[in-house]
Amino acid sequence: MITVNIKVLGISGTPIKGGNCDTMVQEALKTAARIPGVETEFITLAGKQIALCQHCQWCIENRAPCKIQDDAHMVFEKMIGSDAFILGAPVWNVGAAPLFSTLISRWRYHHFFTYNFRNKVSGLLTVGFLGMGLERALEDLEVIGRGSGFVVARGWAVASTAAFGQRPAYLEHGVLDDKAGMTRVRNVATKVVEISRMIKYAVEAGVTLPEEYTTTFRGVHLKDRDKKVLIDGVWRDKDTD
Repeated sequence: MITVNIKVLGISGTPIKGGNCDTMVQEALKTAARIPGVETEFITLAGKQIALCQHCQWCIENRAPCKIQDDAHMVFEKMIGSDAFILGAPVWNVGAAPLFSTLISRWRYHHFFTYNFRNKVSGLLTVGFLGMGLERALEDLEVIGRGSGFVVARGWAVASTAAFGQRPAYLEHGVLDDKAGMTRVRNVATKVVEISRMIKYAVEAGVTLPEEYTTTFRGVHLKDRDKKVLIDGVWRDKDTD
């Protein structure tokens, strides 16, 4: 069997360091790391300073990463340097905690002016307490996963006795005690590795489309800045006449 070396980045979108969401994502990464040729890295958004986009258009007008200097840049650089992602977020109310939404509000430059997230593979994970809102949380994460490439697997778990159809109470070891849930989590990791290895092998073998079919997430072909002109806040082709 051919071994293709890949890097899988796990990001936990929670403000609670060392909690169930961190544990869930780390467990997925452990599964990925057991597969030959797989390197993993973990980031939690807990304690990170990530500001919400102000929609000031600076990144668009300057064709440069957001001018706000905080931890968002570090996270994006880690994502750019990885082949695949495992993205996890806890259920808050009936949807995903908003940390990922805040983070991706800041990646407009990467989507408009780069191929940085082209064909990156994502697996999505969520963890809840009552067992409610899991599907909606995964739908929220779908936006992030599709924005960074495409989603290949989704998994969920519950950190309470609700996982066993009982009145909710905290499990002794949290999310790890939801055996069915952790099986889903590990399956997500395996599928992420499988598909991302196939893609990287194809790229390295030159099994890709001609350059004229390469576009950004927005479906745009990149051109040098000196071939573009900013008109009313929108970059357009210069008149070639």
